[in-house]
Amino acid sequence: MEKIIETNGLTKYYPGGIIGIEDLSLSVEEGEIYGFLGANGAGKTTTIRLLVNLVFPTRGNARVFGKDAVKHHIEICKDIGYIPSSVRPHNHMTGDDFLNYMGKLSGNCDINYRKYLLKKFEMSDKDLQRKIKEYSTGMARKLALIQTFQHKPRLLIMDEPTEGLDPIMQHTFYELVKEYGNNGGTVFISSHHLLEVEQVCHRAAIIRNGKLAAVEKINEVMKCMIRTIQVKFKNPVDIALIQCDDWDIDSFKGTMLTAKIKGDIDKIIKLLSRFEILDISLPKPSLQDVFLDYYREEIP
Repeated sequence: MEKIIETNGLTKYYPGGIIGIEDLSLSVEEGEIYGFLGANGAGKTTTIRLLVNLVFPTRGNARVFGKDAVKHHIEICKDIGYIPSSVRPHNHMTGDDFLNYMGKLSGNCDINYRKYLLKKFEMSDKDLQRKIKEYSTGMARKLALIQTFQHKPRLLIMDEPTEGLDPIMQHTFYELVKEYGNNGGTVFISSHHLLEVEQVCHRAAIIRNGKLAAVEKINEVMKCMIRTIQVKFKNPVDIALIQCDDWDIDSFKGTMLTAKIKGDIDKIIKLLSRFEILDISLPKPSLQDVFLDYYREEIP
């Protein structure tokens, strides 16, 4: 399968020896939705700016569609939909003028698809006739996302794409990204919102202090996560009767039990079926736990 993004030893130092990123090597395959996770200042935005040639590497290189991101940036950019982390597109324009202008730059805007996007993001003809300077932060973000998608690029590069969107529009965005990926598009999403990555991504890279800490398949992470179960018994139970090798009991007070599942959940359910249960809770494991493991030493 073709590698859409590939970096080798990609490094960017800023004046004063400040590390943007250092020796970053990763690859994103065609059709993949790839999350790029990190705390603020970890190097996410620097990486994206290098990919779209807004800054130049100190050493190493980035290739997009198999082409050098610096030497062939004009050719590459025609097939990229890009949204930066902070955006207020062309305040003097109307929303409609902006979409038309950006569509001409890309050279292949799909008008019917634009109409579909406008409907999904609940932007009316009246909204499009207003000056962008009159837009709220959320509306400006929606407009920027529409221009990112509207020419159906081969690759979407998105830096904190849902900043400023309300929960409903965030959900709409997730649906569009999944739809885009199902149609063969490739997505590189930088985010510190773990739900965002968990919702849509196939793999995620975790960057820490400018260096790659890990690359994980999301579904494999979820399978391996230790899950916590909480059980409320109707009557007090002798703890000796619920001891087993498939969980570690964290606390047991009267009728309330909290434990971490480390083995076969089917055996645990069969064990619990011997008792009268008033309530049971088994929350879905979260990518946040993985993320925090890589940042644990920085948390006070």
